[in-house]
Amino acid sequence: MGGCEADLRECLVARTIPPDTLTRAIAVAKIRAVETSIALCHALKQEVGSYALMWNTGFENTDFLQCCKFAEGDSRILSQKLARDAFNEFVKNKGKAPGGWSRAEAGSCRRVAKIVAAGTKAGAGKMAAWDSAWVDVYALAEAVCDRVVGERTGGRGSARARL
Repeated sequence: MGGCEADLRECLVARTIPPDTLTRAIAVAKIRAVETSIALCHALKQEVGSYALMWNTGFENTDFLQCCKFAEGDSRILSQKLARDAFNEFVKNKGKAPGGWSRAEAGSCRRVAKIVAAGTKAGAGKMAAWDSAWVDVYALAEAVCDRVVGERTGGRGSARARL
């Protein structure tokens, strides 16, 4: 998050448009920060038990994180956009994963391509075919998030992997 903020600050001061890599990293940071916070708060509630149900313990505010999931861009929509952009890059690269991509990204793209091709061949529209590949679309988004977090953290991996 701090790296995204610093990079965005540089763009704003220079009055330049942030590069695609930064906008992707910001989307990933938003998704992962909120999802990780929700998961950690849930785990903490499980650990402290009934204390989490008491008033004035701080836990009464954790539902606010659910609001964060939908504010400033719904996390599910951002995930689909990440997957769409990655898939389009895969297609432009003639069905080959660009350098630096993980096996998970390449595999998800291949599965999405197969499902979309079968759906459109069967007469479904492109959007309906894409929607039918939803499991692999979200898997692709997760793989993109993992790669971007790894790149931004010097390969230390995603916060989700450490949970």
